[in-house]
Amino acid sequence: MSKSKIFLYLTFSFIFGVGIGSLFINIAYYLFLIIICVSLILILVWRKEQKIKILGFSLLFLALGMTRFVFSLLPSNNKDINIYNDKKEVIEFHGIVIEEPDIRKDKIKLIIDSKKIKQKEVLSDVRGKVLIDVTRFPEYEYGDFLNISCQLQTPVEFDNFSYKDYLAKSDIYSVCYRANVNVIEHNKGSYIISALLKTKNKFKKIISSILVEPHASFLQGMLLGSKQGIPDELKESFNLTGTSHIIVISGLHITIIAGSLVYLAEILSFPRKYVLLFAILGLIIFILLIGAGPSAIRAGIMGGLIILAMYSGRLSDTKNAILCAASIIILINPKVLRFDVGFQLSFLATIGIVYLSPYLKKVLNIVPNFLKMREIIAMTLSAQITTLPIVIYNFERISLVSPIVNVLIVPLIPLTIIAGFISMFLGIIWLYLGKIFSIFTWFLLEYEIYVVSIFSKIPMASIEVNKIWIGWIILYYIIIILIVVNLRKKEKLVL
Repeated sequence: MSKSKIFLYLTFSFIFGVGIGSLFINIAYYLFLIIICVSLILILVWRKEQKIKILGFSLLFLALGMTRFVFSLLPSNNKDINIYNDKKEVIEFHGIVIEEPDIRKDKIKLIIDSKKIKQKEVLSDVRGKVLIDVTRFPEYEYGDFLNISCQLQTPVEFDNFSYKDYLAKSDIYSVCYRANVNVIEHNKGSYIISALLKTKNKFKKIISSILVEPHASFLQGMLLGSKQGIPDELKESFNLTGTSHIIVISGLHITIIAGSLVYLAEILSFPRKYVLLFAILGLIIFILLIGAGPSAIRAGIMGGLIILAMYSGRLSDTKNAILCAASIIILINPKVLRFDVGFQLSFLATIGIVYLSPYLKKVLNIVPNFLKMREIIAMTLSAQITTLPIVIYNFERISLVSPIVNVLIVPLIPLTIIAGFISMFLGIIWLYLGKIFSIFTWFLLEYEIYVVSIFSKIPMASIEVNKIWIGWIILYYIIIILIVVNLRKKEKLVL
């Protein structure tokens, strides 16, 4: 058996073990003992049988994955701020705003890294992240050091959504819905992140100056990952038509960005050896511009793998790289595997693009490849096929018009992104020059908004689906795997 296959089995076993640990946390200890015993027996007794020995090591890695998830759960001690959850008294603590403020219509959400808690006029060390809601004004910035007074609460769990688990993936175990805040000091965060966010805000202002709404907010969502100004009606239209990936920083969105960079490099007649460098550097700059948050970095890693696959010309060569990247991400934060839908969608979208898009491109050979239209459509549909069950399971909705709408607008998204960036940078040089070029960008955005809006109004464009049985999801992926294996066997390729 090749080293590549052994690596594939071991990394997959680790990921699978983290998943089992998250699902069976109450009996994880007993499962761990059983699996460890079985793996040691297989390794020691049948050590001369390579396949059985590899099975034993795979089970060992599975057990390690279970252990990693269990150890990722935050233990309570007298310095964790969440021990003050659900108490009647108001507590006072200090902390730093560690992420870009999430500005809503009527409030601002801040993620605070708590430092000190004040009890009887004495400041004591404390740790833990807290999500707080504050009034819309005054506004706060990344790096502000705050004095906060509020009642801490444990995040709630709804019938079909666990807000507690959603926040747990980011190590947030306390929330505060009505916080009184005073700024103690500014600029206490990372200088680099602060500079990046200021640059991002400058770009947002340039876009707002050269385009009207909702086109400006739409472009800000595509280029800078900012959805704050997009009208609720337009957001709902994207949801109904299954095109939210255009404005949400996800693996598929990053993949579109990556494809746009490769396409731009080819338009500029870059030598082939520099195309990869240009695309990777562009992707890094994009991730930095949108704040370099954990979810953006994870999506960026997956997007980077797609660039490598596109550059090599053989998407299937990246399977070990995908599993290796996923294993590293999960090793750092095991909770993302179960609780971070964004990571799940990014990972599955990448898998779909790698394994399905080569075959879909052949099916779509009647589609002209002008502006790489055929490749973009194949990649988009592949990602949708592999993410469909997770979308239905988590959002309880399926868009019936999604394939049509994506075919109509996604091929133009790379061109829109390139035109948007050019408009933005011209606007920095000379605002009027940016406004002139943005006319072309406006037409592209207008077309995309028009298509999404029209299709979202079609009756039954999107239907609600009650919680589907997990068994159907497993069966769906088994069928996809069997189809891919059969196709690869026909081409005499080794999976």
